[in-house]
Amino acid sequence: MTYKEGNEIRVSLSSFPETAISDLREHLGNVEIVEVSLVRQCGDDMTDLATLSKLVERIGKFLIENPNVILYYYCDEMNAVPGMRSSRDITSPEYRNQLFSILYSKGTRQFPELPIIDMPIVFIGEDHKTFIHLIYRESLQDKADMIKNYLTDIAEGIK
Repeated sequence: MTYKEGNEIRVSLSSFPETAISDLREHLGNVEIVEVSLVRQCGDDMTDLATLSKLVERIGKFLIENPNVILYYYCDEMNAVPGMRSSRDITSPEYRNQLFSILYSKGTRQFPELPIIDMPIVFIGEDHKTFIHLIYRESLQDKADMIKNYLTDIAEGIK
């Protein structure tokens, strides 16, 4: 997707690696975990809200068309956030986490017929924080809870 400010952002939706959730797979039944990746292909300007809303719309349509999908979004720290003020005392992943929550709130207004839930998950390590979001239909709450518990167990080194 290319936008007016010159940014080109690739929205990638891919199946979550089966090896990462092999212990959980049988409990999910016909529910699939799909990883959402937003990758800046070119441009280094701050992405405006209208552009981000179009991204949310694309992801919302995917959820409408795929009722048994739980989306997984990881707030990476690989790249700096363009236009992020250095005066902010937060990391790029934390900023992406806050931005994603705001986008989710705005996105749900675009799809009032679809009861969508955003479950932010934060893991706090000794020297970093990890931010993940699960986005799903309300009817998949029990499966989302299973995924969260599974990820929490892995993060705590129990599995």
